[in-house]
Amino acid sequence: MAIKYGKKKSKQHNILYTIITAITLCAVFLVMVNYLYNKAEDEAYENLHVQTKQVKDDLILQLTSDRENLSTMANFAAKLYSDGEDYNLLFQSFTPIGMIENIGILNKDNTFSTKAGTIDMSDILSFEEEKEKGTYISGKIEDVTKKGYRLIRSAVPVKVNDETVGILYGAIKPDKLAARYIGIVEELDAQLFVYEKESGNILINTINNNHENISFLKDRKYNDNYSYEKFMSSDKGFTSFKSAYKNETLHLHYSTIDEFGWMIAMGRYDSQALASTHARAMVFTLVFVVMLFIMFLYILIIITNERKLSAVTECASNVRKELLETTDGQNNIQDALIEVCTFAKSRSAIFFDTDGEFYHYIAPRYEEIMLSEKERQYFSAELFRYASVFHNKNNNTVNVMCIKADGHMLKTNPSFCHFLKEHGIKEVSLSATINRANHITILATINSKHRNRVRMLAEKVSACFSMALYNKNHLNKTELAATTDSLTGVLNRVVYKKDLIDFDKERPEKFSCVFIDVNELHFRNNKYGHAAGDEMLLYIANTLKEVFYGHKVYRMGGDEFLVFTQNIEQETVKNCIKQVISQLEPMDYHVAIGLSYRTQNTNTEEMVREAEIRMYEAKAQYYQNKEQKSISKSEDKGYVQTKTGILEIDTMLSVLKEHYNGIYRVSLDTDKAHRILMPAYLGYNEDEEHFSQLLSKYIYDTVNPDFHRAVMSFFNYDALKNQFIEGKTPKITYKKTNGETVILSVYKLDDSEMNTSNTLWVFAKD
Repeated sequence: MAIKYGKKKSKQHNILYTIITAITLCAVFLVMVNYLYNKAEDEAYENLHVQTKQVKDDLILQLTSDRENLSTMANFAAKLYSDGEDYNLLFQSFTPIGMIENIGILNKDNTFSTKAGTIDMSDILSFEEEKEKGTYISGKIEDVTKKGYRLIRSAVPVKVNDETVGILYGAIKPDKLAARYIGIVEELDAQLFVYEKESGNILINTINNNHENISFLKDRKYNDNYSYEKFMSSDKGFTSFKSAYKNETLHLHYSTIDEFGWMIAMGRYDSQALASTHARAMVFTLVFVVMLFIMFLYILIIITNERKLSAVTECASNVRKELLETTDGQNNIQDALIEVCTFAKSRSAIFFDTDGEFYHYIAPRYEEIMLSEKERQYFSAELFRYASVFHNKNNNTVNVMCIKADGHMLKTNPSFCHFLKEHGIKEVSLSATINRANHITILATINSKHRNRVRMLAEKVSACFSMALYNKNHLNKTELAATTDSLTGVLNRVVYKKDLIDFDKERPEKFSCVFIDVNELHFRNNKYGHAAGDEMLLYIANTLKEVFYGHKVYRMGGDEFLVFTQNIEQETVKNCIKQVISQLEPMDYHVAIGLSYRTQNTNTEEMVREAEIRMYEAKAQYYQNKEQKSISKSEDKGYVQTKTGILEIDTMLSVLKEHYNGIYRVSLDTDKAHRILMPAYLGYNEDEEHFSQLLSKYIYDTVNPDFHRAVMSFFNYDALKNQFIEGKTPKITYKKTNGETVILSVYKLDDSEMNTSNTLWVFAKD
C-alpha cells in the first residue's frame, strides 16, 4: 500500500490575478483607512464628551462649593442681624475664598453694605425682586459698585425666622474664572466656551477673541446633519463646522449646566483630534506598499492551478446538488457517483458503509469486468480494514488515501495485491468517513486518471455522501410522517398552523382559500364500511392534488380539506373548483366548497373562517336540494333546525350552534333575509318583517346597552356597501346582557366588485 499525494505548483504568470489582487488590496486598504478615520472621529467625539464632562463637573463643583461658603456666611450674617449688630464683623473677617473675590449685602431698604461702606441702590437693585429670585448665580453683569467693570454675581438670601432680611452677594471675576480653565484646556489641546443658555452671552472664551456672545458661530459653515439652530436649541450633543481662524474643521461637544442656566462647549480641530490617526495612516501606507510589493513577487513566483480548482469546485457543487436537493436517496447517490466517476475519468465509483448499503457505477466500457457479489464483499472488507488502520493512526473523522497494487502491498497483503492485479485494479482512491459509533462510509474510485483532483473532490463531498445516506435512512421518513396525513398523503394540520403564520408574513399576491367538506361520509361509512369511506377520502384528496397541483392541500379533519392557492386569478380558482366537482361526479362523490379571496385588510385566519361559512351554506343548500324538507321550531334548544332525514345535516347544525348565535343571508337592497341558523325566540317570519326590524328587536332585547349604538351602526347599509367596495369586511365585537361576547361579521357573497347587496351576516361566539 502506498499513501501519497502531492500538490503541483504552477509557475504560470497570471496578469489578471495580479490585477485583481492589487485592486482588492487597494480596496481593503481604503476601507481600513476609512474605518480608521471614522473610528478616530468617534474616539475624538467620545474624548470631547469625557473632557467636557470633566470641566463641567469641576465648574459645578467649584461654583457649588462657593455657594455653600456663601450660605455659611449668610447664616453668620443672619445671627449678626438677630443680635442687632451690623455686618462689619462679617466683612472684616472675609478673605477671598474659592472663586469669590468680594461680598456685599443688599438690605431691605435697598441699601448695599460692603466692607467699604453702605450705598443706596434704589435706582439699581430692587430688594423685593432679588428676594423673589432666591439663591442664584448670574451671568456676566455690570458691577453695581464700580462702573465699567463686569462680574458674575452669586446670591444667597439672609434669612431670620424664615424671613429674608438681606441678600448676600459673592462677586466672581470672569477673568479669574476663565484663568482657572485656560491651563486645563491648553493641556487638552482644546477650545472652551461657557455662555449663558438664555442670552448666549459668553462667560469663558479661551480662544482670546473679543466676541461677547456665542452668536458669532452663526455664520460658520456647518457640516452635514449639523446647524447653528440645532446647536442652540439642544441641551447637549455634538456639532462641527469650518473654523474661521484655521482651514480646518472644529468639532464641538456641548452640554447644559442646569444648576446655573449656563452652557459649556469644548472643541478640537481636526489636526488636534486626529493627530495620532494621521501618524498611524502613514505607517499603514508604508506597510501597504511593502505588502503589495511582496504580493506581486509571490504572484510572479507561485500561481495556483485555477482551472483545476475551478473544475473540482464545479464538480463538488454538482455532486452536492445531486445529494442534498432531492429526497430519493437511491437515485441521488447513484447520480452523484456518475458525476464523480466522470470527473475522475476512472473505471468505476463506489459508495458503501458498514451497515450493508452499497452503491456503484461502472463506466460502460468496463461493465464486462464488473466484480461479482462475492468478490465485491471481499473487496469492501479489505477497504474497511485499511480505513480502520488509517483512522487509528491519524484519528481523523475523514481520511483520504490511495491504495496501490505495488511492491509494498505485495509484502504486507499479498492476497489482496493478487486480487487487485487479477481484476485489473491498479489503484483505489478512497475517502473514509468514521463517526463516533465506528460507522464507516467509503467513497472510492478505481483506476482514476486524475488522482490529485479526486483527493480534493473527496475532501469536499465525502461528508455529503454520508449525509445523503443518513437522510435516506432516517430524516426523510420522519419528516414525511410528521407533515403529511397518513391516509391521504396531503399536508396535515401541523403544516397548516405553520403556514398560517407564514402566509400572514409573506402576504402572497392573488391569494385564495378553498374550504372543502365531504358530503355523506358518515352515511357511506355506515352503509358500506369504513374502508369505503377511506377510499372516498383518498380519491377526493388525489383529485384535489391533481387539480390544484403546485398549491398546498391540507386535511383539516375527518371529512374536511383546505387548499391555499397563490398567484392565480379568482376565476381560475373557480374553474378549478368546477373541475373538482366534475371529476367527483362519476364516482357519485359530493363535496360542499366555500371560497374566499384575499382583500387588502384580510388576514389568513379570517379568510379560512369566511370560506368555512360559505362552505356551510353550500352544504345546507346541498341537503335542501337533495330531499323535501320540513321545518320544526324548538323553543328549548334556542334555534330553528332543518330536518331532512339525513344524519349529516343534523351533525352540521349541531356543530354550527356550538360556534354561532345566528347566520343569515341578507339582501341590503330589499332588507329581506333568509335564515341559515338563528335564535328561535325572535319569532322570525321571512314574509312579515324586514331584517333591520328583526335586528332592532334583537339589539334592545339581547345586547348590552353599552353596545347599542355600535351595533345599530350596521343599519347603515350604504356604509356597509362602501366598506365592501374598499375591500374591507365590516366587523364588530359586543357583549350580550348575559355577559356572552359575540363577533358580528358581514361578508359579501357576490364576487362582482360593484354588486354589494347580497351578504352573509354571521353572529359568532367569541
